[in-house]
Amino acid sequence: MNFADEWAANEEQLGREAGSLGELLARMRGFFSSLPMDDRGWERLVECAQQLPPTLAGFPLWLGFPIGASRPTALLDVSLLGGTRSAVFFEDRGRIDDADPAAACIASLLGETGVEASPLQRAVGNRVLLEYEIDPAQHVQGEPGFFLYPTRPTLAGDPSGQQLGDFQMAYDAVTSAMSRVPDAVERRHAQRAYQALEPHTRIGAIGALPSNSRLLRLAVLGFRAANDVMAYLDRVGWPGRRATLASVLERLESRGALARMHLGVRFDVSVAGLAPTLELQVFSADTIYDHTGWFKDKACWTELIDGLREEGLAVPEKLPGLDEWSSGAKTLMGRAGLLLFLQRIHHFAIVLNEKGVEQVYAYVFLLLTRMSGRGN
Repeated sequence: MNFADEWAANEEQLGREAGSLGELLARMRGFFSSLPMDDRGWERLVECAQQLPPTLAGFPLWLGFPIGASRPTALLDVSLLGGTRSAVFFEDRGRIDDADPAAACIASLLGETGVEASPLQRAVGNRVLLEYEIDPAQHVQGEPGFFLYPTRPTLAGDPSGQQLGDFQMAYDAVTSAMSRVPDAVERRHAQRAYQALEPHTRIGAIGALPSNSRLLRLAVLGFRAANDVMAYLDRVGWPGRRATLASVLERLESRGALARMHLGVRFDVSVAGLAPTLELQVFSADTIYDHTGWFKDKACWTELIDGLREEGLAVPEKLPGLDEWSSGAKTLMGRAGLLLFLQRIHHFAIVLNEKGVEQVYAYVFLLLTRMSGRGN
């Protein structure tokens, strides 16, 4: 059975398993008990996910939890792959006459990336990522951010400039989905961010937030050392607190907390240039799948977690439960059959604003897959 058939079979089982993603999560509450989320935060997460199809659990999900001392807003990221039931759900919702702007944007992007061998699919793949911000203090759930999310280095740094056209295509697709004409000045700022990439770095996401349609959000991945991050930000003229970021990186690096890590940055671009707020992302270099299996990265997070604690970047009480999520798989007897629950830490993110470090997040990965006749 090929990947497409496996995805279809998995979606079929998850569709019979529950009426919504929220229902699935509510039944699995015990799996999440060690994570730094209080009861109200969990209730809001389930409320948000009640509006989403259960089939989303069959593709990568990320939950982001604040481990610093400020407001307890969590993040839920879900993956939409073209041609799947989950994608059709969002396409149908975005094409009704009274569709909200975010739903229309998502349907537009899926309509392009879901076409086999289309120019946009060739440039960025067939995945759209949605990000929901879940604030326990808010009673109404806001619309998600949406991102083209190439999982291969199709938008990698290219000194020859031959791939610039692909980046421009992705930029145009995002702005077109928001029903706005690309601004020439904003386009130049975005192109500069792309052209400043070294060959081993890449665009990991390009998208926008419905709450501010005049901003483009970029994620740049693949930096191997702190100096590489700072050199890139110098090249693009990032106007934020460079000394603060350099200090955070230097302190973590001196503790060995970044020894087996890859780094990324996420920032907003507008006609005014790059925004001063920036998210530093820290990924394990050992999380890649190979012939030996998945999720081998449990030990590699120890130095980073210890460094965040010792540098006062995380509340110590919020960290112990993450150990249980470092790596692993659990079986779940569902209503429609046996399921395998895969979990691990995905990455950490340090958010800096004009005043300094605003928040630190721990992101965990989860996925539900059916147990086939062959086992795992």
